[in-house]
Amino acid sequence: MNYAREFAFVALCVVLAGASAQDSSVDSSCPIATLQAPVRYSRLHQIPTVAPRDDISHKIVTPGGMVLDAPKMVAATDVLTIVARDSDTLCFGLLTFARERHTCEITGVARKESEGTYLFHDDAAVVRFTFDGEDQVSVEPVGTGYQSRCKPSGKIDTAIYTLGENSR
Repeated sequence: MNYAREFAFVALCVVLAGASAQDSSVDSSCPIATLQAPVRYSRLHQIPTVAPRDDISHKIVTPGGMVLDAPKMVAATDVLTIVARDSDTLCFGLLTFARERHTCEITGVARKESEGTYLFHDDAAVVRFTFDGEDQVSVEPVGTGYQSRCKPSGKIDTAIYTLGENSR
């Protein structure tokens, strides 16, 4: 098995998740005081990728004798970075990974919708963030307008993000 490729992808995810460029772009548009250290919530999940042609472990032979390629599942970590938050405003950066490692990246300012819930809308992109205590945030895209901010197969799934160990 080719673990070097998996390791390279995980390393890329870590580098992208820790990138301060995203944090600084959110900082500049945030109307409230930013945190000294951004708070990062994450979501670990599996995404399908195309296995290398010579990888026979991802071939399926049907009863009729057809040989099909099965997707190779790899780990991916989506990251929600909170750079500022008060009772009315949330400044954030969201980076998600989907099929074939395609990404969605949204940064911006969400406004209070109800207690503990913030709504981001910009052009067609609408995303809801609901805090469940300090350790979890539910991220929910509203509609599919956010896809204009994504690579071709990029996607934002409704999911719960948990506070990272290094953010505690």
